Amino acid sequence: MDNMTPTKIEEVSKKKLTKGEIVFIILDGILALGGLTMIVLGFLADYFPGKPSDNWTGQSGFMSVMHLSYRWFGVILIVAAAIIAAFALHLFAKKNDTDNERALRRAQRLKIISESQKVDEEQAAIEAQSSEAKAIAE
Repeated sequence: MDNMTPTKIEEVSKKKLTKGEIVFIILDGILALGGLTMIVLGFLADYFPGKPSDNWTGQSGFMSVMHLSYRWFGVILIVAAAIIAAFALHLFAKKNDTDNERALRRAQRLKIISESQKVDEEQAAIEAQSSEAKAIAE
């Protein structure tokens, strides 16, 4: 094998993202962005000048329903996004490792098969030579 041709493993490692990976990345990004937005709104609601009843962010209504401030809800969203990202990365990395190992085992099997065929051909040539030598000797 010359050095200019890429091996099968190098071709597999240059694979593009799958649809599932793209969906997980987009959903995780939206969730993290929503959490960051909630945290910023929480700071604005707490430190914006004016009465809490005049607050345009609506944190008082949100707190009566969810029993959480915007900041804590945003922190929960960001933690959830981090857990989802870690799960997705683990899942897709494991799948990629399995595919790479499968390709490596296949390449090793093909190499062993091709080497055994060469050995069989050499043995057949040696046997042919020895039978010719016996025929000449007789």
